[in-house]
Amino acid sequence: MSNINDEHKIQLIVTGGTIDSFYDTDQCTTVCHDETAIPDFLAKFANITADEYELFEACMKDSREISNEDIQEVSNAIINSKSSRHIVTHGTFTLFESARTLMAMLPDNHGQVIVFTGAMWPLVGFSPNDAGFNLGSAFVAARLATPGVYIAFNGKLYLPTDQEGLH
Repeated sequence: MSNINDEHKIQLIVTGGTIDSFYDTDQCTTVCHDETAIPDFLAKFANITADEYELFEACMKDSREISNEDIQEVSNAIINSKSSRHIVTHGTFTLFESARTLMAMLPDNHGQVIVFTGAMWPLVGFSPNDAGFNLGSAFVAARLATPGVYIAFNGKLYLPTDQEGLH
């Protein structure tokens, strides 16, 4: 697709998390990239080009470090975007909590489709992994869902209020 109107683009908001990390052997854990690796992945492996989405990098943090101010920045990005469809990449530790916090910040009739997603393994450097599948699921959900806040993970679509979460 070329020359997509801004209102039909999906706003991609990145916040870090494992999905956008690399494995640091010195620390024996994943560490967020300095800049998101997602656009490169989308172009190379999903045939989703930069004219199909609007990128907003809110932060690059482990989700345990995400603050209410970070979620407020996500909220502001959504409100100020011409798009009505949004994907938020996020770490899994506080994914549901951040989705609920965002829901509370938005007016009840916001008219936006907001899909959070993340991964248990980094998008780059681990194969096979769940990251590409979850990101693809988020794009499908963002394109097809009715207005609301959702979490796309492992081929399922959750509500932020789901008690079982990803377990």
